[in-house]
Amino acid sequence: MIDKTGRKQTKWIRPGEVNTPIEKKREEAKQQRRRQVSLPNHSDEDKAKIEKMISKHKEFENRAREQRRVYGSGPMLPKPGLIMRVYARGKVNVGGMLAEIKKVAEDGKTIFAELTSGKVYSFPIDQLQFAKSKLPYDHLRRDK
Repeated sequence: MIDKTGRKQTKWIRPGEVNTPIEKKREEAKQQRRRQVSLPNHSDEDKAKIEKMISKHKEFENRAREQRRVYGSGPMLPKPGLIMRVYARGKVNVGGMLAEIKKVAEDGKTIFAELTSGKVYSFPIDQLQFAKSKLPYDHLRRDK
């Protein structure tokens, strides 16, 4: 502050009256954390897509459960129609998604799989794993 004579004058402030820049940032961060996050309003078309993906995922889960009853839980070579779990690196963000094998390439090292979104991608065979769904009697097995 500058007084009447033009000299600088120190104004003393009680602690807590004015926030320092660091305190202001903390207050803003607290307010942002407290702010309610509203869910995005999806259009009817998007809602239908989401419902379709959810139902397809549940179908894949049921088929994986049946598939495990038939084939067991051991590692398998992918065949068209099997449900596999995909662990793709760098291609698509699908860490552990279920996918249905559509086709095995002629080289035997690439697989074409349909994800629950309905899109078909090609994956190397080492990024697939036999889908393991828990069965009701798994806790009784001793050979785990």
